[in-house]
Amino acid sequence: MKKINLTIILLLALSSISAFAQSDKSTGKLRRADCFFGVHFDLHASEDITDAGKTLTPEMIDTFLLRVRPDFIQIDCKGHPGISSYPTKAGFHVKGFEKDPLKLFREITAKENVALFMHFSGVWDGKVVKEHPDWAIVNADGKRSTEKTSFFSPYPDTYLIPQLKELSDYGVDGAWIDGDCWATEPDYGEASLKRFTKETGITQIPRKPSDKYYPEFIEYTRGLFREYMQKYVTAIHKYNPGFQITSNWSFSSIMPEKVTIDVDYLSGDVTPQNGVYRSAFEARCLAPQGKPWDLMAWGFSWNGAIMPMSIKTAVQLKQEAAEIMAMGGGVQFYFQQNRDLSIKPWLGTMLSEIGTFCRERQQYCHKAKAIPQIALLFPTASYQRNGSRPFANGTGVLEGTMNVVLDGQHPVEILMEHNLSGKMSRYPLIIIPECDYLEASFLEELRKYVSDGGNLLIIGVETVRLFEKELGIKLLTKTDESTVFIEASGRIGALRSPKLSFELLPGTKATSMFYESNDFRDKGKNISSSVNKVGNGMIAGVYFNAGSDYLEYKSPVLRDFISDNISALFPDQKVKVTGSHLVHLTLNELNGKIYVNLVNIAGEHTNLKAVGYDEIPSLKNIAVSINTVKTPARILLQPEGRELKFNYLDGVSKVVVPDLPIYSILEVIPAL
Repeated sequence: MKKINLTIILLLALSSISAFAQSDKSTGKLRRADCFFGVHFDLHASEDITDAGKTLTPEMIDTFLLRVRPDFIQIDCKGHPGISSYPTKAGFHVKGFEKDPLKLFREITAKENVALFMHFSGVWDGKVVKEHPDWAIVNADGKRSTEKTSFFSPYPDTYLIPQLKELSDYGVDGAWIDGDCWATEPDYGEASLKRFTKETGITQIPRKPSDKYYPEFIEYTRGLFREYMQKYVTAIHKYNPGFQITSNWSFSSIMPEKVTIDVDYLSGDVTPQNGVYRSAFEARCLAPQGKPWDLMAWGFSWNGAIMPMSIKTAVQLKQEAAEIMAMGGGVQFYFQQNRDLSIKPWLGTMLSEIGTFCRERQQYCHKAKAIPQIALLFPTASYQRNGSRPFANGTGVLEGTMNVVLDGQHPVEILMEHNLSGKMSRYPLIIIPECDYLEASFLEELRKYVSDGGNLLIIGVETVRLFEKELGIKLLTKTDESTVFIEASGRIGALRSPKLSFELLPGTKATSMFYESNDFRDKGKNISSSVNKVGNGMIAGVYFNAGSDYLEYKSPVLRDFISDNISALFPDQKVKVTGSHLVHLTLNELNGKIYVNLVNIAGEHTNLKAVGYDEIPSLKNIAVSINTVKTPARILLQPEGRELKFNYLDGVSKVVVPDLPIYSILEVIPAL
């Protein structure tokens, strides 16, 4: 009887969600800002295609759209080779067409009220620089690039902007500009160097990261990209204000800056390997930026052609999507079109299943905002000073720090300096990851935050140098990287890191020591963490590179070590989870309700040798404690709508989630 009732409830829930989605679309296509679920196709077409559109039919597109019901689709237009897969008059296209694929896609998507966006490669255009070699950047070795266009060339005015206008005339809804910020490289062409010297007064041109003035040259290049991006965004908006555009990975972890250009939304394609952690990271970088956003999960495994290009399973893609949805974002899924621009018919079955999974949860997560708990700083200034490229500088250390915090079941946001400045008091705990530089004004704001009652956790051998006074230490020496041993939860674990020796000043308390071996009798003399009171707040230091090590080698000892430091500074978290270490947690607010998102991260996603996996063990009896202040009216397990029993005592509601397959949400209904 229980099974029958549950089935009826689920069917009713699904029908109501479907009706909700259809009623949205009945008024017309959704704008990208309101889209939640999409599908991305691209091809990066080559010039030798002679039968574009051959097996693409109206019925194929219509059947796919009716089965999958996306809010939008993105299709191939112009990839990195610079060859368009529709009969453009503004650029270069494939050799032959049997029909116009773009015209057909536009007709059918318009019929079904599905928004149509284009995959369009920007800075990276192999065909343009082949036809116009003098339009390419000049590399540091003096040779012309065979891929990347120069910001000093006629390319934006002659090809890029005219083609975007042409796409607008086709009636498409917008463009997703790929190969843009992350493809940008320093330009050593004559015009570029002349402007650099004029703007900076520097005549000694740096050619490699170790050269004097290299950071200045990289920042100069960033400025050129911003001008170029501003130019084409402004031009297409002037031509058609309704055309919705973004530059892939702009204002993200790859371009970690305040949004200063009027893009309509933010987006990026998450690297295909270990997509679960990568999605969790990239979602946290985009969520605070103040723009509608979505992330794209690759539908296949790929590692630079080292491993076979194998399709992921629906289970994998649901798990990756869960990390994105849990932060309030929209999701899209990437598959390649066939060489003639047709769609693989079997994709409709899998994407329909994935779409149902996402839609079931949409009303409980989409556009939700994180409730401030732990802020993990994205140290943009440090990364940009040390970057070897204008954008796409490695953020692995930061990602490793996020991973170790998330794995300890702590809700954490990633905030760049501009997101955190002026808002520090909202966060009971701020974590500063490994970095070697912070702006003086930002450092002063952090010092005031802790003095006023905030809590700081400083991680890394270089980072602690920035807070030597507040930590109450006198640094002595730094050792080279070596194997060191730490203890947590009654276990000793090994890691590789440089470490520091120092003296504690009066009032500072050592909270843990390094061990000389994996024997408890062999406790060393060097301190691995300490805590100090500063004004009304507390500051703790971790004297090794925890983020770097956890990214390279996951360790339950290191996880618990960092978790212990977090709990000591911030014992009264609004939500706590026990029962498994395989749960990622977010705490959100949406429409006046609290939502606790629980993501099951079991599975082989961290195994870079696994091209796919089709099973995620369900987690059982996950205990969740939520600081609700008052007794809630109900706590529901979504998307099932199942009411759970809870115990309330002294402002805390405790509930047990009996089963966590992939992604469940606790909806806390406040009492009237």
